[in-house]
Amino acid sequence: MKVAEKDPAVHGLLEEECRRCRDVLSALTEKVAQYPKGALNARKKGYKEKEYVYHYLVVREAGQVVNRHVSKVVLPELQHQLEQRDKVLREIQVYRKRIAYLEKLLKAPKS
Repeated sequence: MKVAEKDPAVHGLLEEECRRCRDVLSALTEKVAQYPKGALNARKKGYKEKEYVYHYLVVREAGQVVNRHVSKVVLPELQHQLEQRDKVLREIQVYRKRIAYLEKLLKAPKS
């Protein structure tokens, strides 16, 4: 962008914004590591004309898919944590796009 190249004040602002976005991205990455991994699924089983629902967490560990049973007591908290994790992951995507755009403006090498 010609304006960023010619005006040092604008160039400095863009660099500061890029640095701030990287800091926020690293903080969000640390935050998402605290949440549980995997996806919540439910199975329906029929027994004596009744239908029971079993919730389980699907996680990939060491290249294998592992299903872990989730009790009804833990289910609401786990659902909330997974929703928060998805929200943080969407935020991470926004900041990655913003950093890529700012690096393109600044013509900085991608790191």
